[in-house]
Amino acid sequence: MNQRVKDFYRQISDDHPKGNFKKVIALCEEQDLHLETIQKKAPDLPRGWFELAHLSNSDRIEFSRDFWIAKLPYHPNLQKFISSFFATLDDVQVYLVQQKLSDPFDVHLVYSLKNDEGFYKGLPPALDEDIIQLELDFPEIIFPADYLKFLQIHNGFCKTTDCTGIFSSKLIKLEYEKLGYAFFNQEKETTNTKGEIVNNKSLIPFYESFGMPFYQCFFSDWYPEEEMGNVYYSAMTNTISDVHNKDCGVQAMAFATFSDWLIFYLESID
Repeated sequence: MNQRVKDFYRQISDDHPKGNFKKVIALCEEQDLHLETIQKKAPDLPRGWFELAHLSNSDRIEFSRDFWIAKLPYHPNLQKFISSFFATLDDVQVYLVQQKLSDPFDVHLVYSLKNDEGFYKGLPPALDEDIIQLELDFPEIIFPADYLKFLQIHNGFCKTTDCTGIFSSKLIKLEYEKLGYAFFNQEKETTNTKGEIVNNKSLIPFYESFGMPFYQCFFSDWYPEEEMGNVYYSAMTNTISDVHNKDCGVQAMAFATFSDWLIFYLESID
């Protein structure tokens, strides 16, 4: 487990008054705890994560990698990339964290990168009812299959200092409404980088960058590969990526699939 993980998951104490949490339990180091006991403290802890925490370091990495590959739909680059990504890890660890002593514990699955290069953390998977509710919140939208499958791995996911990252499905409607309010208060209409006007209601944010007003949004007016593509939206300039750019992808920050964007997000760490 790299040092940046240890520093982030530091419990507040006399020795560490600037710790991030009131209470921290590294589940992999607490082998004597029973599932029923720990779920009273952390109701959201999946049984699978509890069992994962009792495996060896190398098995945790391997099992997690295989789960991602099995869960996500086929993509010409994704499965190979996932194997490469997991090869860069030195551990996968389950942490239970408490912000206030009266709070239930939150549950994080942490992917620690080798050489202290940072980490990613994911929240517990979406339940069936979470996916159903998301679809009810947006009855006219068919969300990409790879995105919905990813939510069943982590319903919320971010890299080291990315305090927001991929939103939980429970927050998508709220973030959509917040963005709609921001659009309403903009002095100019939303456009692409060519100056063409964009329908604000067609932008559904699923990711916010480092707590700043920069989003990756599903764009319901763009279906490059039979499913919704996604674009970068800057609230600073009130513009989105140009989906007509022949170089769509990282350069334009317009991605034909959620999987393409996920590869981009996992490729670099800040």
